[in-house]
Amino acid sequence: MPIFKLYRYIQRGAFSILAPAFLITVSMLALLGVALWQERRDAWQRADLASANLLTALAQDIGGNIKQVDRGLQITADGLAIPGIWTYPATVRSLILFAAGRASPYRGRAFVLDSQGRLIAGSNREPPLGASFADRRYFTVHRSGGTAGAFLSEPLDSRVAGEGRSLVLSRRVTGTNGEFAGIVGATIPLRSIHATVSSVRSGPQSAINLFTLKGTIIVRNPPLPKGATHNIYGSATFDHMLREPAGQFVGTSAIDGQERLYTFLRPAGLPLILDVATSTREIFASWRTRAGLYGIAVSALCIAVMTLSFLFRRELRRRADSEAELGKLAATDGLTGLLNRRSFDAAIAREWRRARRTQAPLSLVIIDADHFKAFNDHYGHVAGDKVLQGIAAVMQASARRASDQVARIGGEEFAILLPDTGARDAWHFAERVRRAVSDLNIPHRANSEGVVTISIGVTCSVTVEAGDVEAFMNAGDAALYLAKNAGRNRVADTAV
Repeated sequence: MPIFKLYRYIQRGAFSILAPAFLITVSMLALLGVALWQERRDAWQRADLASANLLTALAQDIGGNIKQVDRGLQITADGLAIPGIWTYPATVRSLILFAAGRASPYRGRAFVLDSQGRLIAGSNREPPLGASFADRRYFTVHRSGGTAGAFLSEPLDSRVAGEGRSLVLSRRVTGTNGEFAGIVGATIPLRSIHATVSSVRSGPQSAINLFTLKGTIIVRNPPLPKGATHNIYGSATFDHMLREPAGQFVGTSAIDGQERLYTFLRPAGLPLILDVATSTREIFASWRTRAGLYGIAVSALCIAVMTLSFLFRRELRRRADSEAELGKLAATDGLTGLLNRRSFDAAIAREWRRARRTQAPLSLVIIDADHFKAFNDHYGHVAGDKVLQGIAAVMQASARRASDQVARIGGEEFAILLPDTGARDAWHFAERVRRAVSDLNIPHRANSEGVVTISIGVTCSVTVEAGDVEAFMNAGDAALYLAKNAGRNRVADTAV
């Protein structure tokens, strides 16, 4: 700006007004920056503390339960040293050898192998005595003298029916002369550890992982995405956790590429790595929200026009809310609050396309109030409306998933759309609805049951080879007619 113009502004007093306003604005922005920086640091410290506390609790739970299994193995080994143990009655011997290990919810099957790897005792009946496990690494590592204490195997497929993937914790049994006399061991089904890990709620972008020292993922919450690797050995994050027994760092996930705060340790000194991986995006999510609000507030104070912008935005929001309310009224049934026929038709068309694309089952439940016209004739339309509202309330209470679509598609006819639900589950669902309506005990003199009942038709798309939504609806109607023709107050189903 030319000097003479600046002088002119000073002369007019403009500078004396603009300078304080500018200084106030800068001061407020500086205070805002300091406050936001402090809140950001606090958010990180809270996440740090929460991760550490959660990790400690999980490590104590997982490590303590596995240590309980190990203590049971030590007691089993001590029991084998009792003179004449094999002459004891089988039930007494089993109590001596295996009763102590039952304290751990992680222990599956406890067993004893001889020096040849043959099963000579077990806490349950399978596999049968004499079965050979000489090929298992948890046996060969002890036979070769590769470990002096407890050995925890990599995940393997259990040979006990129903156990599934398991870890095996084992210890060497030494004879009277120091020779190798076999091993004692116990399976730890992964589902037991998964129950502990999955009981903890993590953020949608965060994760809890338990690894072996070879990088194999034992359990993860949430479960691994389909097609994701089950071993991250050699990745930068795993190498970091492998170098130290415990610690914390920020890294990029080898599974999904997200940046996370990793807090990790080895529970109870076991050859396992447990980590809590908190998404940095989630750590600062609420902070970002507050920062936006604070920025808007300060800007509103610094720039007067923000007031007009706020009023304009509020008016737009009111209009949007009004339009949303009108849309809701247009999409729902005024009496019951359920979806109306138009909305249901759109929903079934959408879910039908999705079911055909993903090959997921889609079930349709069609419900009709029995002898409803006779009810209206005897009790009046007001009572009839209350019956319809009662049936609607039962349906809404039964359809608990967000994806379930409940609608009134006719006078006394209703429909429930159940995505990802097979025919058997849909039938049981419908039967629960039918019983719940009967349990309302609404008197109905014109009905043979003496109370209001419903007839239900159920159909499922899993058997569809060809056809369309209309054929799907017709199948549901056909199932409903089957229920009515069979005497009403029942559930009938038919294939599309």
